[in-house]
Amino acid sequence: MMTYQETCNYTKYVDIMTRNNMLTCLILNYYKKGQYALANHIIQYNTSISTTYLPKGSHIHSSIIQMARSYAHNVVGVGIFLVMLVAIVEATPPGIANNPSHSHCSDDEIKQCKNLPHVCPKFCPNGCITECRSCKPICIDGPPPPPYSPPPSTSPSPPYSPPPSASPPPPSTSPPSTSPPSPPSTSPKKCKCKNKKYPSCYNQEHTCPSSCPTTCQVDCVSCKPVCSCDKPGAVCQDPRFIGADGITFYFHGKKDKDFCLVSDSNLHINAHFIGKRNENMKRDFTWVQAIGILYGTHNISIGAQKTATWDEAIDHLSLNFDGETVVLPNNQGERWMSVSGPTTYITRTSKINEIVIEVENIFKITAKVVPITEKESRVHNYGITQDDCFAHLELGFKFLSLSDEVSGVLGQTYRRNYVSRVKMGALMPIMGGDKEFSTSGLFNADCSVAKFQAVNENVSSLNDLELPSLKCNSGIHGRGVVCKR
Repeated sequence: MMTYQETCNYTKYVDIMTRNNMLTCLILNYYKKGQYALANHIIQYNTSISTTYLPKGSHIHSSIIQMARSYAHNVVGVGIFLVMLVAIVEATPPGIANNPSHSHCSDDEIKQCKNLPHVCPKFCPNGCITECRSCKPICIDGPPPPPYSPPPSTSPSPPYSPPPSASPPPPSTSPPSTSPPSPPSTSPKKCKCKNKKYPSCYNQEHTCPSSCPTTCQVDCVSCKPVCSCDKPGAVCQDPRFIGADGITFYFHGKKDKDFCLVSDSNLHINAHFIGKRNENMKRDFTWVQAIGILYGTHNISIGAQKTATWDEAIDHLSLNFDGETVVLPNNQGERWMSVSGPTTYITRTSKINEIVIEVENIFKITAKVVPITEKESRVHNYGITQDDCFAHLELGFKFLSLSDEVSGVLGQTYRRNYVSRVKMGALMPIMGGDKEFSTSGLFNADCSVAKFQAVNENVSSLNDLELPSLKCNSGIHGRGVVCKR
């Protein structure tokens, strides 16, 4: 194969048009390979050989030089444009090009946040929405990309027909048997907006995002599905908290211990942690197994029953109200209501393992029982064995009447003047304070930051106390009062 100098020397024997085309092809070839110095050198070298083989000032000589240089300038211009385009594309977060890079709250009830513009975080894959209560932008994870459909069509193509002849060996037949079970377990859940205040979105069915195929909710304001564990007030996984300020942090606590999550004058919530010791780490792997709720004169406990093997057809929820077991039929929409006030509702949002608890004017809590799967154990090195799948709760909290003195691992983030004390730059920002939030039992409001003031039942009973009827008159000489039965 000739070098570019040999090629240029060879062109003195070829007609001018052919030589011109070859120079153009050479320049294009080197610019495609990024060899800009060689391409520019061709233009300069072309000037020298043209002086040798063509008369000076020749019309053909000048046309070749002009064409080569103009072509080089065009290629350089295109190259610069492509570099700038790549820079712009890389600077734009994926998905933002097709989705808005900002969002706002349009809920009339949240006046302090309505219509305030928010810029989506750069890591949001498909834009964001604004969670009106916390007034923070939340990422939206869109449905799986459509490009996955073409590969299946190419796999069954003719090249796959020859292997059947070589398919007798067991290795080729085993993969098909393992692939079918995975799709049913990851089949995305459907969810709907249940708020009738948003008629344009009410009762519309949505598919959960790929990052949370079984746990999502529809944000009725934006009418889009959002992962339940990505909303402010969420407590999920190896306890990962999202505060009211929208900041994510971890609180590991200790296994088989209780910790105060929220403590206010009229509400106190503790959590019982279960876990497994990791010999290679200085802490336990922990999860929230149960929560105890105190309000007024009442208490509620929600727990995940211990089970060795997870069965999706069995209800693993444990519910108690004032020490009595709450029994709910395994049907979606089944509801239990308390007799005494404040009115308490417990409703099944799924046939099993998923409920929502609402106490009038105080709180709304969603709870779902989930296991540690083999994949999670393998990825995070949990070391889960077959004797216990560590069933635990995924929780979502919404508070309606917290004071500015509220405390607790999660509760403190609801203060107006709260400043997060976690290290923001860390891959896993951890909230310390095991001793500060530790409590002696699930229903004991005795952590060092406790604010709860229990209502004495005897005080309310005084209203029903019947006092004897008395007849009172003025005393002797009008001084004092004398009363008789």
